[in-house]
Amino acid sequence: MFLLILDYESDAERKRIDYAIERWQHKLKIKKPKGTIIVLDGKQGLIDEFVEDLCSRLEKSEEKVQVHRIKSYMPEIEKNVNKISYQTKEKKDYLEKFIKYLMAKLGASYEYSSEIGKVYKVYTKKGQAKLDISLQGKEDGTNVIIAIDGYGDVVDFISDKINSEMNTFLGES
Repeated sequence: MFLLILDYESDAERKRIDYAIERWQHKLKIKKPKGTIIVLDGKQGLIDEFVEDLCSRLEKSEEKVQVHRIKSYMPEIEKNVNKISYQTKEKKDYLEKFIKYLMAKLGASYEYSSEIGKVYKVYTKKGQAKLDISLQGKEDGTNVIIAIDGYGDVVDFISDKINSEMNTFLGES
C-alpha cells in the first residue's frame, strides 16, 4: 500500500490528477479518501496522543480514523528528452511566424524566453511536455532546434506531430 501526496497549484492540475485516477482505477486499487489526510512525523508517544485527541473529537472515530506507517519511496522514472533539428534556406522571421502558428495548432502556451530561444508548454491526453525552441539565423538560411521533454509517451507523440508539420512546411514529406 502506498500513500501519494500530490501538491497541485491550480484547478486544472487537480482535474488532470482526477483524470489520471479515472484512467488507472481499473488497473490499480485506488482509494481517494474524503476528509483530510495528515502526514505526521515525530515520536510514537506524541503521535498516539495526537490520534487520541482527534478520536475524542469525532463521532464514530473508529470508522473514521485510519493510521498507517509509511516509508518514503520514489519510483525509478526518467524524464524523456528528444531533440529534433532542421536546416532550411527559409529566413528566420518567416520561421518564427510558422513556429507561432504550429504552437497554436498544438495548443501550446508560451512560457518565457530563454537565452537560446522560447519555451512553450503543451498539455495533451498523454501528458504535458516542455518545448525549448531555438532559431539560429545564418547567411544561407536558418537552423531550427526543438528540444521536447516530459514523462511517458507524450515526448514521442509531440515529436511526431512537430516532425510531420515541419516536414510538410519545409516540403520534405
